[in-house]
Amino acid sequence: MPQWITPDELAHGMADLPPIPITTQNNLRAKQKLTYTKVGTRVLYKKEWILEYLNKNMRKAKPKDI
Repeated sequence: MPQWITPDELAHGMADLPPIPITTQNNLRAKQKLTYTKVGTRVLYKKEWILEYLNKNMRKAKPKDI
């Protein structure tokens, strides 16, 4: 059974996930960039969905020219 993550838990960060503020989560959900599920009024995420979003938005650093 998957472990569900609440917006508050994600806002405070977890062992292997960076903190994502509530306002940012709201914006990402509104723009349909972060997958979530709702049970009544409660928003829940799966860890895989958060990691998928983070990996899609990863930017590689460009090497500095010397």
